[in-house]
Amino acid sequence: MRSIRSILLPLLLSLAAPALAEPTLPVLTEAIAAPYPPAALEAGVEANVLLQLAVDAQGAVTEALVVEPAGQGFDEAAKAAALDFRFQPATDADGNPAAASILYRYRFTLARAPIVSAQGLVRSGGLPLQGVRVDAVGPQGQRRTGLSDADGAFRFADLEDGSWRLSLQLDGYGPEVVSLEVREGALQDLSVPLYRVINEELAADDEIVVTAARVAPELTERVISADQIRYLPGTSGDVVKVIQNLPGVGRAPLGIGQLLIRGTAPEDSGYYLGGASLPIVFHFSGLSTVMPGDLLEEVSLLPGSYGVRYGRTLGGVVDLRPKLELPETSGAYASVDLYQAAAFGEYLVGDRGAFTLAGRRSYIDAILNPILGGGEATFQAPRYWDGQARYLVDAGEAGTFDAMLLASNDGFRFVGAEDEVALGLTTSFQKLRLGWTRELGGNWLSTASLLVGPQENTFQIAPAGEAWERTTSANLREELYGPLGPVTLRAGLDLVVADEGFVYDVASFGAREEAQARWVSPAVYVEPSVQLGQIRLAPGLRVDPLSVEGGFRSLAVDPRVGTEWVVGPTTTLKAGTGRYSAHPSLRQIAAEGWDQADLTTARSWQSSAGVTQELTRATSAELTGYANRLSDLIVGREDRFYFFTGPPPSGPLDEGAYANDGTGWAVGLEASVRVETERSVGWLTANLSRSTRVQRPGDEARLFRYDQPLSVTALGSTELPRGWRLGARVRVGSGDPYTPVENRILSLDQRSYLPVFGASDSARLPTFFAADLRVDREWELKRSTLTTYLEVQNATNTQNPEVMGWSFDYAREEPVTGLPILPVFGLRGEI
Repeated sequence: MRSIRSILLPLLLSLAAPALAEPTLPVLTEAIAAPYPPAALEAGVEANVLLQLAVDAQGAVTEALVVEPAGQGFDEAAKAAALDFRFQPATDADGNPAAASILYRYRFTLARAPIVSAQGLVRSGGLPLQGVRVDAVGPQGQRRTGLSDADGAFRFADLEDGSWRLSLQLDGYGPEVVSLEVREGALQDLSVPLYRVINEELAADDEIVVTAARVAPELTERVISADQIRYLPGTSGDVVKVIQNLPGVGRAPLGIGQLLIRGTAPEDSGYYLGGASLPIVFHFSGLSTVMPGDLLEEVSLLPGSYGVRYGRTLGGVVDLRPKLELPETSGAYASVDLYQAAAFGEYLVGDRGAFTLAGRRSYIDAILNPILGGGEATFQAPRYWDGQARYLVDAGEAGTFDAMLLASNDGFRFVGAEDEVALGLTTSFQKLRLGWTRELGGNWLSTASLLVGPQENTFQIAPAGEAWERTTSANLREELYGPLGPVTLRAGLDLVVADEGFVYDVASFGAREEAQARWVSPAVYVEPSVQLGQIRLAPGLRVDPLSVEGGFRSLAVDPRVGTEWVVGPTTTLKAGTGRYSAHPSLRQIAAEGWDQADLTTARSWQSSAGVTQELTRATSAELTGYANRLSDLIVGREDRFYFFTGPPPSGPLDEGAYANDGTGWAVGLEASVRVETERSVGWLTANLSRSTRVQRPGDEARLFRYDQPLSVTALGSTELPRGWRLGARVRVGSGDPYTPVENRILSLDQRSYLPVFGASDSARLPTFFAADLRVDREWELKRSTLTTYLEVQNATNTQNPEVMGWSFDYAREEPVTGLPILPVFGLRGEI
């Protein structure tokens, strides 16, 4: 039998102890109205979103997760609103406030749809960003939270009147702060760009695309990701040949490696690798770019009215931007096509490093040289090669470092019977690139790069003619970017130091010319950007001096300004104007004597205005007009030897001394429609333009030799089931101008006919037309991927006259036509 003590003791203890309270759940005390998604509101759609809310001991919601989504923008709206809810905290068994997790169903009903006070669009590089957190602080310290949806849109409902401050944040992007004034009955509409940065801390499983920081996109910056380029028809997957299809770029004759941007010559434009000047971007005849696309994040075309970051050019800019993120895994591929063979490999080194090795060589010479040999003189087919080695390090808070060695070599030769070079041409460069991107604190970023090494062009002609250009240069760029009060500032140094020399000694081109000199050009630039409501204003100034050994001095001061006005969530207006300058070349300076040359910088005043319209989530359209006024162009000595980037000029040549006598205009209209979905990409572009030049004072204006009044390009590629992909490109455009021959004279002394030319560039080649097709097939194997493609260039076999020629007696025109139908088969194996 149990004792009385064993029964009474627990009873007495229970009476003496305090009663335990029942735990309680959070109780909602303040709810925030979620903005109704506009498309759903217009369609009359209602929805429920089930959320899981984490409520802390103070009654604040620290996390909101969607358990049962409704889509159509309801999920983001409910989640953002719930983050602003206030609760009476939960209590534990002792009655103390405690954190808790609850389920909450947010009901969207048309009868209770609130009035939207403000809405906005968040973009990066022109593309919408989803999941951006928008924290709003009101005039009395009220706090509201928003989240951007799949279209990059965010909204706030029922905001109180007054000044609100919005802070936008997303991992991997620099924060942005904007202000807006809320007024009853007025909808505030704004657009906010976010820019990628290097994150200070990343979890081991975080995935982030890391690129060098940059300011808001330029007025007409057109960016193509390297991943898209690989399958586009008519380009053989080349990263820069794709640029030739974009608005503002003319068609190069014979498909050679030229970029004709907004009515200017190829040598008037600049080519960059991550902001450092490259000597060339194309191999011989434009068959391939000098580096593989797999090393690049994107290719950017700036046809005009760009900011002060770029200079020393009168035309456009193409910037090849290297990848700055480590690969997910090690991998490699090898490829072969009609022209060339290539290999690429990237290998992870520990957790924070990666090594890349790549190379390419054409093999047309290996096939054709044995066929073409055997006579007294042998033509050795063109050949080219390039190679790259790169090491990339993610050093955490210290930033990202990369070092790249790159080299390129092109050439062809005619060889005589005794192995004497009868005619030869070689172009080559070897460069070392160093880069460092890091955060400085306070949302400031620093990017530094150095590109250093020699480059050379050589020409040989029997019996003793020779010409060469050799330059060893270093291009150092240091740039800072960050907030300074209400202004976002970009400032930098663009320093070029060079040792340059040349010899031109070809008998048929006049007397021997030679010179050797060092020169330095330390450009500095500054560009503040300020957001005034829906308008972003970015004035800038670039100061670019040139000092040449021997006494020559030149100075370019280029003011520029760009502006962007976000008219609505899908419409943006842009405009820009400014001066662009190019210094005289060493050859032009040396011709008049180092200390006597009175040449000055050639100038272009560029103005542009455009509108970008998002038609649907996948479709956008752009319309841009431009006018470039060219002045102080250096003209003269056209009869001398040059390393031409294209067909040499024909017709009467200006043999006078170098002088800043040339002027000109380039005006045009560019239109494009671009469609980009998960499986397809395509665009339609059209250029209307006119480019004229006046050679010397008193001369009549004439068409520029690359003037193309109309060009239209339609291009598309789509992914099909079972690993197939199909693409096509169609191009139609005006032919280039040329100078006609109106008569001929038989010279008995020279025993040949001499042409009598008509007005310069007064005739035009016939209309150009070409269609290209491409089919890709990809096989996913156990440990590798195999891709084959067939690209049929000029599938209609159209005989397009590209350059005008004449019979030996100038009695008839015999134009040089472009390539006939050309099937190109390619194979790529990847592991």
